[in-house]
Amino acid sequence: MDPALSIFISIIHVAICVVGLLGNTLVIYVVLRFSKMQTVTNIYIVNLAIADECFLIGIPFLVTTSILKSWTFGGYMCRIYMTTIGINQFTSSTFITIMSADRYIAICHPISSPKLRTPFISKIVAAAAWTISAIMILPIILYSDAVKDPSEPDHYTCNIIWPTSNNTFTIYSFILTFAIPLTLTFICYVLVIRKLQTVGPKNKSKEKKRSHRKVTKLILTVITVYVFCWLPYWITQLVLIFQSPEQQGVSLFLLCHMIANLLSNANSAMNPVLYAFLSDNFKKSFVKACICAANKDVNAALQIENSVFPKKLGRSESERQKEYYQTNTTVCTLNDDRNNEDSQLVTRNDIAIASRSTTTELQFEKEPQAKEELIKNGLQPTAV
Repeated sequence: MDPALSIFISIIHVAICVVGLLGNTLVIYVVLRFSKMQTVTNIYIVNLAIADECFLIGIPFLVTTSILKSWTFGGYMCRIYMTTIGINQFTSSTFITIMSADRYIAICHPISSPKLRTPFISKIVAAAAWTISAIMILPIILYSDAVKDPSEPDHYTCNIIWPTSNNTFTIYSFILTFAIPLTLTFICYVLVIRKLQTVGPKNKSKEKKRSHRKVTKLILTVITVYVFCWLPYWITQLVLIFQSPEQQGVSLFLLCHMIANLLSNANSAMNPVLYAFLSDNFKKSFVKACICAANKDVNAALQIENSVFPKKLGRSESERQKEYYQTNTTVCTLNDDRNNEDSQLVTRNDIAIASRSTTTELQFEKEPQAKEELIKNGLQPTAV
């Protein structure tokens, strides 16, 4: 490969790694941080983000190998690296299928949906998906190793060394990670779209229907992008099975193969961008998380400044800092509207009780005889 092209591809991979890790970490954070984001669909989205991060953490090894033209991390790290790639392929396709089935249950079976679509059941399904994916990638774990490059004995490559033919595992992976999941997803969404088109306006409220359509549109877009990114990769992999070694060296095919690999790798960084543009809840949660992080940095800087350079604040400046802190703390502690209302109600009641208690104490100070009279009669002088 041309050195300039190799550097260009490495830069793209670094960008994919940075954007993907930041975006997927933010997705995981907002779902775990804000209770209103902990829906059944978002639990599956978090698991999809974790699967993407499994691949993204291996990109630095890929870039280093591309620059040095040799795998320098040993056989053990090669096995870990190949496992992260395999777990991403198998787990991502599994959760894409699960999210499609979840949309089918939510829209086509609204009566049984509340019983089947609970956070507890979704966590069990997610755990089962990870377990099944781990079982399916056992061949990768067993046969991955660092081997000497036949063309350059001083260099090593990280590959899967199959006892027979590599083509068997390619077909195995294609069927389990693309063909079957794509078929099941297609069936689920055909049924979902038919249901959305035929459902009567009186069956559900407009707000409920609008919510279903938004979530369905988001998941359908994620699936479409997934197919767009992975279809060229699997086409090139299947072509390699039926091509002779001489034909595989054609520069045009190598270029197509390289672009297909880049697309499949980029898919791990695309989902957070889709959530930010297509989901209002994710968009608001992303903004809220960024504001909270910025406020923590500002408050930490102010605390350091005050501890190093202590100064006596005037009344107006002190009140401004207090108001700023209370405002930003309120923004960062929002979880859901119901909890906010409850917490505000408790706060107002506590303030009212405290105010009445303070007023009563002042009255007893002015009239100490009244307080003594209450105590003699066995009563507690408290506010009512």
